[in-house]
Amino acid sequence: MPRFLTQQEVDQYYEQGWVLCKQVYSEADVERTRAIIEQMRADGTWEKAPHYSDTLTTDIYNLVPELATIVFNENYIQAMKDLFGEQVTILPEPGIHRNRYFSWHKDSSFLDALGEDYHWDEDFHATMTVMYLQANSKQYGGGISIVPKTQRDADFYHKVEQMNLAERAVLKAKKTLGVSHFNKMENHPDKVWIPSEKGDVIVIDLRLDHKGSDITDTKNRPYDKYGIMNIACKQPHHADKLRLSLKERPSGYYSKYLKFADELSPKVAEIAEKNGVRFII
Repeated sequence: MPRFLTQQEVDQYYEQGWVLCKQVYSEADVERTRAIIEQMRADGTWEKAPHYSDTLTTDIYNLVPELATIVFNENYIQAMKDLFGEQVTILPEPGIHRNRYFSWHKDSSFLDALGEDYHWDEDFHATMTVMYLQANSKQYGGGISIVPKTQRDADFYHKVEQMNLAERAVLKAKKTLGVSHFNKMENHPDKVWIPSEKGDVIVIDLRLDHKGSDITDTKNRPYDKYGIMNIACKQPHHADKLRLSLKERPSGYYSKYLKFADELSPKVAEIAEKNGVRFII
């Protein structure tokens, strides 16, 4: 298959820590995915997962194999190869996120909390890839905002993970006063509200500062916000370490589900073999 990303897009990722992959999925793919999810919620499949809540369900590629076929299509696979080469490793985080809006954070902070430091290696490249099922609306949210080039800024989040209760209280006071790191990111002159549309995939370095785009109209939102996230890694050894670290995360998604998931779903394994790409869970 020919390249999906241009060299300019690949260069942007390595320089700025993010890239928007346009039209990875067709309109029909997106609408079919939303229909599947709505059916899952209606018929109880959502609650059949090993771990679920009102805003999250897990093990989706076993529960609904068709989702794997849609999510890991040829465009997605080729985009990951364009970024990381033929040795790319994909960690399918088999979850659907519903109406989740998080403030400024790095997806890698849990590694600092675990006492790891391999994610600051010079050759570490791992991304969170996000398929959103709606456009990023200024009114209803639906995507993310980021601050480019923050993937090498380690100090603040590393310090947060080491803070005692008194230091956390000071941090909370700074946030209230509008002088914290979070306020700095919110008002950063380089902040980007990513104009993602249905069918796009947002790719961000795990260490990049980002947040869920704000929703300004919570009463009239015409749809649920859905996102399907997966991780891709450049170096196989980093992927292997990341796999083990994810299983050590204390939250329910990881401790009640991913910690005990040792085998790929049959459909994902089939896709991996067909495309010659390494998938691990």
